Amino acid sequence: MKRTREMKIRFTDDELKKLTADAGKSGLSRESYCRKVLSGAEIREAPPVDVPVLIREVRRVGGNLNQILRTANSIGLVDAPELRKTLDELHSVDKLITDAYTTRSP
Repeated sequence: MKRTREMKIRFTDDELKKLTADAGKSGLSRESYCRKVLSGAEIREAPPVDVPVLIREVRRVGGNLNQILRTANSIGLVDAPELRKTLDELHSVDKLITDAYTTRSP
């Protein structure tokens, strides 16, 4: 969407400092932060740098576990239901981490 409309807003020094700080905590520009607030989105602080790495690792392990589950199930080597339960638990952890560190739009 191309933004063609402009609006000028005046702030006190304190208001601008708060806006800048809040936008910085969220990892957004002030403009993007204001647009999200106006649209009713829930704004959260940006995750620490290592959280995205943690999410990638959890997903990588889940992918590996899923491959092992498929192979083991096809040749009957391991208790597939127990492995499936472990994979489901890993997906739950992934969802908890992702939900904790992502924004939601209405």
